Amino acid sequence: MRSLRIAWLWLATSFRAAPLPMAISTVLVAARAITTPAQTYGVSQLVEGIADDNSNTIALGIGIIVGGLAVSFVADVIGWPLQDTAQERMAGRVHADLLDVTTGIPGLTHHERPDIADRLELVRERAWRMGVGAEVLLWAFATVANTVTVLGLLGSVNPLLLLLPLLGATRIWSAYVSSVRSHKAYEDSLPQERLVDKLIDVSKDARTGLEVRVFGLGKVLLDRIFALQTERFRRRVEAARWGGKVDGSVRLAFGLAYAVAIVWVIARARNGQQTAGDVVLVLLLAPQVDQMTGGIARNVYWVGEVVRSFSRYDWLREYAKDNSWQTSVDAAPARLRSGIELRNVGFAYPGTESAVLSDVSLTLPAGSAVALVGENGAGKTTLVKLLARMYDPTSGRVLVDGVDLATISPDSWRSQLSAGFQDFVKFEWTAREVVGVGDVRRESDEAAVRAAVSRGDAEAVVAGLPRGLDTQLGKKFTDGVELSGGQWQRLALARAFMRERPLLLLLDEPTAALDPEAEHRLYEQYAAAARVAAAETGGITVLVSHRFSTVRMADLIVVMHNGRVEEVGSHEELLVAGGRYAELFELQARAYR
Repeated sequence: MRSLRIAWLWLATSFRAAPLPMAISTVLVAARAITTPAQTYGVSQLVEGIADDNSNTIALGIGIIVGGLAVSFVADVIGWPLQDTAQERMAGRVHADLLDVTTGIPGLTHHERPDIADRLELVRERAWRMGVGAEVLLWAFATVANTVTVLGLLGSVNPLLLLLPLLGATRIWSAYVSSVRSHKAYEDSLPQERLVDKLIDVSKDARTGLEVRVFGLGKVLLDRIFALQTERFRRRVEAARWGGKVDGSVRLAFGLAYAVAIVWVIARARNGQQTAGDVVLVLLLAPQVDQMTGGIARNVYWVGEVVRSFSRYDWLREYAKDNSWQTSVDAAPARLRSGIELRNVGFAYPGTESAVLSDVSLTLPAGSAVALVGENGAGKTTLVKLLARMYDPTSGRVLVDGVDLATISPDSWRSQLSAGFQDFVKFEWTAREVVGVGDVRRESDEAAVRAAVSRGDAEAVVAGLPRGLDTQLGKKFTDGVELSGGQWQRLALARAFMRERPLLLLLDEPTAALDPEAEHRLYEQYAAAARVAAAETGGITVLVSHRFSTVRMADLIVVMHNGRVEEVGSHEELLVAGGRYAELFELQARAYR
């Protein structure tokens, strides 16, 4: 059933990408494929007509030869441009589909699990093989047409000669087992390939260049890359050598068998059992049978590669469907009335057994500003991801005004969120776009973008750019401008301000690259925005920070430790309680004093 689905996916994608070019090309490649064996038959008829002094047979032979030349000319002139067009459209369609399917997965599991990440990397890396799927499909049509014609001509001489293509079919077997071995070698080396790519990125990225040079890591990286590459190539070369030996042995056996068949047909012709035309036909078909079986062998390899690629694509589509949260169809509320409640929430990242969060029960009241504090690894960022519904809890539930978040459409919920993260993305676009994409519906609204820049305290950054908001960022571009870490962060913060009235504003250490004074000023901006959102929509602001001078302005402070909620209360209440928060606050206060 799955094989039929994959075959249909290949066929449908090819013809959907370029219906008319594919239809015309199919007819042309089939016509082109039968011209060579047909012209061989024409030559045999010409020789036989000359030997028998039969003008009708001579005319038939000449007509077939000339007709074949005409068909080949038309097929070559019209067919190649159409095939190129079909292939380009197919490649474009495949890459667009892959992007659409991948970005349509609402969760982050496929990024976190190594086994899923490996398969996704394989899908992306081998996507070009699906892109040539249209060409391979046409080759398959041509091979079928050529094979039927050659078999018909050999059978017309003597049915026993049909055994030769069957013997030649062993090349198909050798190509198949060789491709399977080669593919296994490739898949076995995929983890090394991913690591090599990462190490190459580290060695050439300007952001890592400073540490690479300070710690003298250049040779270390090169040695590790060389060792990984050597192991990759060893696996693949061994597979290629094995395949070459198998294919060489099969071709030798086929060549000897065909030599015997030619001698046999000549002997029969001398006894009057075959005609001179039959001898010529068999002699000329000999290399064509070898080419035919070789073509089938090559097609088997490429068909196998394309089928495997579409098999991975089919897996990706099924994975996306299974992880699309299709049952989450409810709309997000326009206003929070009671707030968000985490009820006995536990969570372990996919593919792992250790729990990051355990039995977390917490209420975030509507209109409140909530700060999450705790040491690294306490589970703060994971909690933020659950609130954004990048994952669903392993156990327990997240309730929004009493409604399970798992029933709310992820797109609808996220359209009501805004966020600023420590690991923000440096979008190398124009400054206007870098900020504006915080709310794509208002990206072209000049007033909205400038207001977000102001609230994000990024006006000085924009003022220092040569073309203001229209400046291209990123030194990869000829006229691009590179920013400092703090400048990039201010633009990321401005981006978080594009949505003016979010139901949930998530701030996961978004000011780590800024000094304490700038951070305090920005959080005052956030606090003001939060108060407006709280009054109008009941919006909640969730802040993660290690600076206690900042978190003390929150209405509610949640202290986390080892994936559990240890303390909850206001700054004053937690100081009076004398627990972990008070201890951490005093340590930090002493450091400042």
